[in-house]
Amino acid sequence: MGLVLGEMRLPPRSVLSGALLSFVFASCATHTESPADLADRITRAVYANDLDTTLASFDEATKHAVTRTDLGALSDRMHALGTIASIKERTGNADTGRYEFDVAFTNGSLLVQMRVDPSGRVGAYRVIPIDSSTPPTPSAHG
Repeated sequence: MGLVLGEMRLPPRSVLSGALLSFVFASCATHTESPADLADRITRAVYANDLDTTLASFDEATKHAVTRTDLGALSDRMHALGTIASIKERTGNADTGRYEFDVAFTNGSLLVQMRVDPSGRVGAYRVIPIDSSTPPTPSAHG
């Protein structure tokens, strides 16, 4: 019996080829998303009440801090504002990994604050109700 790669069985002498093929697939899958892409994907997952997608880019500590109940409550708050119209970066600081995004809905807005580590893992994701005059918060810069 050989190495199993997906549904394809490789004979033992092809283990090296299989390992190389696995490395190629893994290399393609390690693309790090931009903070804007992360915010968009996570915010839409929260809106959809999709726990797995919401947590997919969170670091381990942050994953353990999120409950299905909390996610459902936040999703309900978002749905009360209507459908997502846009998600736009308000502020960003790559040195500190802190970013803010304005999330516009058909009936209101929210501010998303996010902290991203150098490896692309999200260590904080906070949602704050806002109106159009809410200025950027100092925490986004330091």
